[in-house]
Amino acid sequence: MPSSPPSKAYNSLAPAFVELALPVPLDGAFTYSVPVELAGARTLQPGLRVRAPWGARTMTGVIVAVRDAPPADFPADRIRPLSAVLEETPAVEAPVLEMVRWTASYYQAPLGEVMRCALPPGSNQEPKRRRRAAIAAAPAWEARPRVTNLNSSQRAALAAIEDGADCRPLLLHGVTGSGKTAVYIAAIAAALARGESALLLVPEIGLTPALFADFEAAFPGLVAVLHSGLAEGERTRHWQRLRSGEARVAIGTRSAVFAPVQKLGLILVDEEHDASFKQQEAPRYHGRDLAVLRAKLTRARIVLGSATPSLESFAHARAGKYRLFTIAERVEQRPLPAVRLVDMGAEFRRSAEEAQPGRRRGEHEELLSAELRAAIEDRLQRGQQSLLLINRRGFAPVVLCRACGASVMCRDCSLALTYHKRAARLLCHLCGYSVEPPKTCPACGSEHLYFVGSGSEKVEETLVALWPMARIARLDRDTARSRRHFEQTLAKFRAGALDILVGTQMIAKGHDLPGVTLVGVLHADLGLAFPDFRAAERTFQLLTQVAGRAGRGAEPGEVLLQVIHAGHYAVEAAVTGDFAAFYEKEANFRRWLHYPPFAALAVAQLRHRDYDRVLAYATQAGQFLREHAAAYPAIRILGPSPALLARAKNAYRFQFLFKAESRRSLHALLAELRAFARARNFPATALTLDVDPLNL
Repeated sequence: MPSSPPSKAYNSLAPAFVELALPVPLDGAFTYSVPVELAGARTLQPGLRVRAPWGARTMTGVIVAVRDAPPADFPADRIRPLSAVLEETPAVEAPVLEMVRWTASYYQAPLGEVMRCALPPGSNQEPKRRRRAAIAAAPAWEARPRVTNLNSSQRAALAAIEDGADCRPLLLHGVTGSGKTAVYIAAIAAALARGESALLLVPEIGLTPALFADFEAAFPGLVAVLHSGLAEGERTRHWQRLRSGEARVAIGTRSAVFAPVQKLGLILVDEEHDASFKQQEAPRYHGRDLAVLRAKLTRARIVLGSATPSLESFAHARAGKYRLFTIAERVEQRPLPAVRLVDMGAEFRRSAEEAQPGRRRGEHEELLSAELRAAIEDRLQRGQQSLLLINRRGFAPVVLCRACGASVMCRDCSLALTYHKRAARLLCHLCGYSVEPPKTCPACGSEHLYFVGSGSEKVEETLVALWPMARIARLDRDTARSRRHFEQTLAKFRAGALDILVGTQMIAKGHDLPGVTLVGVLHADLGLAFPDFRAAERTFQLLTQVAGRAGRGAEPGEVLLQVIHAGHYAVEAAVTGDFAAFYEKEANFRRWLHYPPFAALAVAQLRHRDYDRVLAYATQAGQFLREHAAAYPAIRILGPSPALLARAKNAYRFQFLFKAESRRSLHALLAELRAFARARNFPATALTLDVDPLNL
């Protein structure tokens, strides 16, 4: 990676040169000269933001190195001068700067694109001048509350976190409802009492409002929030409060791992297993793994918390790289919910046998088993709440032609369009393409089109038809387009103003809903059909997490999982709550097929709107990799082959899968592949690399 190590500050009147990270999709840093008037006016050092010309415009960049001389292979008279230095103290401090460099190298990403993650919103515009407040001016805080409220297991977990003699990450494996948030608050209280600050990462924006309320109550005036759902001005204000030291507790999603937290002493990653910590667009970093790196760079304590740890983290604990602490019981000795399977195949056969001649099953019978309907009715009669999960939004996922069997497909993706009844539109859930439902089949012209399958919108309609007097709401990406609506719906549910909440996986993660005594999961084994090696792990995690929403209050909970494949080990482990049994079976499968955590993975994908061109790029890359395979015997190279979605967002896609025993060798080969693509003049967007991918 052609980026430079840190260098000393520079304030001589002699000409100087700086290397900048600029927000462009190109590798490495870019050299600029420093005019005498800028060099003499202030101290130049890595981390400062500056303005520099780029073509016909000016951009904001970050100094990553200061040099006395330009690169030997680049004439000094061709180097352009800086336009301005924007601040006196670095916006990106040394540990974060080092993390940015590491991220760009490890994830094979342009340095400037990674650097953009470490800057406040709007940093490519000229920022307002402001003096940085002294860190010493931050409000004082003494550790008093909450710690005495912990039970014995929570106190033991806190003691494990506080064990400063062991600097390894701590994997906190606590069952759902075990009170991990109370442990987090106590650990932060201890960090603040030592004069340190803390960072809490969560996977979803929807989890931040409740956490902010809890943490602000515990640490008034010291909490800042960072995530992409905030308005630019609000996000910048929180960023500045952290940078000045006014705020000492940061809560945020994955990008908050770059937050300018001062005197960082504690990092907490809640729901560490969650796929949302991995960014799917460039730069494709994993927030949890960068949190571990930042803790190492700053010598901070780090805790990875989850009721369903990722196989990677649990394997690290088994190998001794991480410490492991388990909380096996819920707070106040509340029982875990009783989880039962409902075999929908058996139910269909039974109802068919019992049906009167000529009677067709109603839609509610197709969606909701008799057992689940009876359980919902019982909760309504007793004034208790029910939570229903179907991890598919819309009304019907497929529009099918009875005549020719074709599905109505997206114009720009190899994906079937989903019918959304309220909007009366067909929608692509990948690219957003939308169209009115056709009256005839686009393939054969037949009028015999029908809607197949069910999503959250259809479930809501069915519930309203069955219980018209019940108070029912739905939360999915369609209804929760605004942060306000999402928060208001959850607040109403917590307050008991709703009887039934139906939604997609966003309702399954981390929410404390003490009034819920029944959780029902429709198509609980739906994720097992997905052609991905993580399908079983994701299914186990989702079912365990949503089951954990039941019985968190005074009343015990019950969970009903409607399935077709009742014998799968992921479903069985979710019923028994036996994580260890699931881990052993899944680990054997991964080890046998050389998947993480027993091998390193990377995906190289070629994309282009023209099929012949992307096929040519894939063919050339394949030939290059075959010629170099002998130099990398510890790497298996599979491909090129069409991607799972062979066409997405109007681009055809081919890909290679790399399985490696050595990460060092893998990164060397990926670097060679990038150099080959540049040498062959592939378009900048033609080749994308995903290191440690979550999706294949």
